[in-house]
Amino acid sequence: MGVHSQEEQALTKIQHEWAKARIKGDSSYTRRLEAEDCTIVWPDGRIVNKRGDLESMTGDIVFSEFKIHHLQVRLYGDTGIVVGEGIIKAHKGKQDLLGGKFVWTDTFVEQGGQWKVVASQITPVLEK
Repeated sequence: MGVHSQEEQALTKIQHEWAKARIKGDSSYTRRLEAEDCTIVWPDGRIVNKRGDLESMTGDIVFSEFKIHHLQVRLYGDTGIVVGEGIIKAHKGKQDLLGGKFVWTDTFVEQGGQWKVVASQITPVLEK
C-alpha cells in the first residue's frame, strides 16, 4: 500500500470521526482538528473562524443526522482536499436549522505529523 492510499484512508477516517463527533456534540474533536486560523463557510454563507465554529457546537444546536454518502480525497504533498456528499440534519430547540443534502470541501494540511483542517465550506444542494 502506497503512502498516498494510507493518507487517503486517514483523511476518510477523520471525516467519519468528525461527523460522529458532531452528532455527539463533542467539540473537543473539532478543537483538535481545526487549525487555529481555520475558516469555515457555513451553509447560510456566514464565514466563521475556529472560535465561532466551536461556539456553535456548545450552544443548543443539535445535529441529529450526519450521513456521509460519498467522499473524494485528493492529495497534493502535505495538503489534502476532501469533497464530501451526504445528509445533514440539525435543529435548535424546535427550529430546524439544516435538513437535507449537502456537499462540502474540507482542506487539510499536515502540521507536525497531524492532519489539520484549514478551510471548510458546506453548501446545501438545491432540489431540482
